[in-house]
Amino acid sequence: MEAGTPFEQFIDAGLDSFGIEADETERAVMLGVWALWEPGMSLLRDADLDEVGQEMHPDLGAPPA
Repeated sequence: MEAGTPFEQFIDAGLDSFGIEADETERAVMLGVWALWEPGMSLLRDADLDEVGQEMHPDLGAPPA
């Protein structure tokens, strides 16, 4: 499959580097999952987090304050 989008190129490179062969169905599932996650990932990437302080010793089992 000729990769078109940057995500497809990323997937192809990752699979090739580990020697994993994925068929069209597996690639379609990866693209579908990325379609769900990509909008949120873009928002997180573009968020201005300079004013957010570092959380020291977070309790990952507790809800956010």
